[in-house]
Amino acid sequence: MIWSIAWRNVWRNKKRSAIILTAVAFGIWAGLMSNAIMLGASRQMVKSAIETRTSHIQVHREGFRDHHEIDLMIQEPDSVTSVIKSIEGVKAISVRSVLTGMCRSPESGTGVTLFGIKPEDEARVSAIEDKLVDGSFFKDEYRNPIIVGDDLAKKLDVGVGNKIVVNAQDLEGSIAGGAFRVVGIFNTVSSEFDKSNVFALRNDIDEIYELGGGVHEIAVILNSNDMLKTVDEKLKNSLSNLDVATWEEIEPQMSILTGTQKQMSYIFIGIILLALVFGITNTMLMGVLERIRELGVVLSLGMNHFRIFYMILLETIFLSIIGAGGGMLATVGTIAVAGKTGIDLSIVSAGLEAFGMSTMLYPYLPAGEYPVVALMVVVTAVVASIYPGIKAIRLNPVEAIRTY
Repeated sequence: MIWSIAWRNVWRNKKRSAIILTAVAFGIWAGLMSNAIMLGASRQMVKSAIETRTSHIQVHREGFRDHHEIDLMIQEPDSVTSVIKSIEGVKAISVRSVLTGMCRSPESGTGVTLFGIKPEDEARVSAIEDKLVDGSFFKDEYRNPIIVGDDLAKKLDVGVGNKIVVNAQDLEGSIAGGAFRVVGIFNTVSSEFDKSNVFALRNDIDEIYELGGGVHEIAVILNSNDMLKTVDEKLKNSLSNLDVATWEEIEPQMSILTGTQKQMSYIFIGIILLALVFGITNTMLMGVLERIRELGVVLSLGMNHFRIFYMILLETIFLSIIGAGGGMLATVGTIAVAGKTGIDLSIVSAGLEAFGMSTMLYPYLPAGEYPVVALMVVVTAVVASIYPGIKAIRLNPVEAIRTY
C-alpha cells in the first residue's frame, strides 16, 4: 500500500517531478560520459604505447633499461626466446638490438634510439608497419635501409630515398657510423616517439656496429592484456637472471594514470550526486509542505511516523532511480554512437600527440560501472530523503490540520 501511495505522490505534480527527473538524468549522463571519455583516452594511450613503445612485456639484461650500455646483451637469446614461446598466452615476440646514437643529415642532426629488427617478427609485435605514411616496410632492396618517424624526417629534412648517417658506440667503445637509406616514414600518435626512434635491419646493425650477433631486447605481445600478470609471473620465474618488465613497469606514469582512473571516476560521479542531493531534497521538502494538512489527517487516523518516513523515502528513491535510469540509457546510446564514429579532437592534435593520444577519441565505459553508479544513486536518494522525512514525522497532527 505504501509503495502504491508513494508512486502516485511522485506524479501528483508532474512538472516538478519532470524537472527533477531531467536534472538527475542529465547529471548522470554528464558524469558517465566524462568518465567514458577519460577512460577511452587512457585506454587508447595504453594501446598506443603497447603497439609502438613498450609491447606487453620486455626482456633485457639487468641494468640495460637504466643505462642502455651496448655491452649489456642477452646471453643465449635463442634459449630465452624458446622459454618465452613456451608460455601460454604469448602471441608473438621480436628480438631487437638497441643502440643510442646521433642521427645526421646534411641539414641537421639529433639524438635517436636505433632498433635493429627482423621485419617479419616486428610486424607481429608493433604497429609501425601500419603507421607508415610514405615508403615501405623494408620491401625495397636498398643497402642499409632504415625507417624514421615523420617528425624526425621533417627535422632532418629528408624523405624516402635520402641518406642519413647514424653514429653510435660499438662494442670496443669506439664511435662507429653507418650510412642508411630512408625507405619508409611512419607517423604514430606520439610525436615524441616519432622524433626519437628509427628502425633498421638487425643484420645491418650487427655488421656496422660489430655486435657479434648480440641482442639487447626481446619484445613480447600477449593474446590479451588480461593475461599480463600471469605471463609476467611465469617469465620472471623462468628467466630469473634477466630483467622482465611489463608495460606498467616500463612506463609507470601510464600505469598510475590508468590505476587511478576508476577512483577518479567515482569521485567525479560523487560530486555530481552531492550537487543533486540539494535539488532532490528541495523538491521533496516542497512536496511535504504542500501536503502538511493531508499528512496531519493520516497521522490523526493512526498511521505511525515510520510509515510516513518510509513513504517519503520511497518517493525520493523512485525519482532518483527513474532519473538515473534515463541518464544511463542516454549514456549507453551516446557511447554506442561515439564509440563507432569517434570524437574528432584534431583541433588540439599537437597537444594530444605530445601525450601519445590519438586525435580520434572513442569513449569507453565498462558494464560494471553502471551497477556501482545505481547503488550510489540509491544512497543519494536515502540521504536526500532524510530532512524532508524528519520534517514530516515531526508534525503535530492537530496543529497541521488547523494551520494548513
